Amino acid sequence: MRGMKGLLWKEWRQYYWSFALAFIVIALEPVLVPITYWIYRTGNRADAWSDGIKAILAAGGSTTEAIAIIAVIVLAALMLAGERGSGLNYLVSTPVSRRQIITAKYIVGSLGILAIMLFISLFLIVAGQVLPAQYTAQEVIQWAVLTTAALLCLFSLALLVASFSGGILSSIIFAHIIMGLPWILVSLTLQVFRQFCQISSALEVKARYIVTYLFIPDYITRDGRYIWSGNSNQFIDRVIPDYPLEITILLLAFFLFFWLAIKIFEKNPLERQGELLLFGNFKQIGAIFLSFLMALGWAGDVASSLTSFLAYFLVIGLGIYLILVALMRVIAWLGLSRARP
Repeated sequence: MRGMKGLLWKEWRQYYWSFALAFIVIALEPVLVPITYWIYRTGNRADAWSDGIKAILAAGGSTTEAIAIIAVIVLAALMLAGERGSGLNYLVSTPVSRRQIITAKYIVGSLGILAIMLFISLFLIVAGQVLPAQYTAQEVIQWAVLTTAALLCLFSLALLVASFSGGILSSIIFAHIIMGLPWILVSLTLQVFRQFCQISSALEVKARYIVTYLFIPDYITRDGRYIWSGNSNQFIDRVIPDYPLEITILLLAFFLFFWLAIKIFEKNPLERQGELLLFGNFKQIGAIFLSFLMALGWAGDVASSLTSFLAYFLVIGLGIYLILVALMRVIAWLGLSRARP
């Protein structure tokens, strides 16, 4: 317990400036802009100060929510991947376990996100009660609860990615890729099948409906998640949030990512020279992933039937993979040749 208290204090002392910066960028539109409006008194309507806040609380994404998503991912990368080669090497030499190290980061990071969202929510509620506003306290509470749960889930996912990433930039990039994988894969799959067979609107709506529960940023839109047809690019349905269900899903995902992060962090080396991922062979994983995505899109363009698509997919995927492997070996050989005296 004494070791955990020391870790918590260390994390707070080291990253309080990061939380302050995250608060500034997240609170810029919902807090700082209204305060600036009150100071300079621009606009003719009494509730004009709340225009931007109403846009945040309304359906669909906003700049504030996009910034919040990026901020929590960057925060997780800084707190774990940013310490590789320095702070982590020191911590593992002290009488604390790796489980305690990453648990302390989870606790401090989660409390920081909760504090930021709580302050913003209280500000919006109080301001809406004191001054004429275009929103209600209930809208703020619903938005705040679901957005906070989604941000905590994203922070947990980003910290999981940081547990096997070799640096800050790679951690941020891979976290965004993994976050967007459900949407990317379903969109590509629907696009391919739409070329070779008739897909009913009901089936497409169900597929995209499922994606809204797998793509974490979709939870942040407060009062509805719009579903668009990939074929006509038109609105075809909307998901009305079931708040108890969705908060439960997000919290379960948060703890699942937390558990996986502990397991991976305990087994992986602190750093591996020249590798962006600290398990397996990143070059092979990257080549397989790129081959899969490129073959999926390319085979869909050249195939005339579903059967030919499967054949083209296997041939093109294997060909791209072999080309990438050969290219990596040539680059490695050139690097060794230059390094020799």
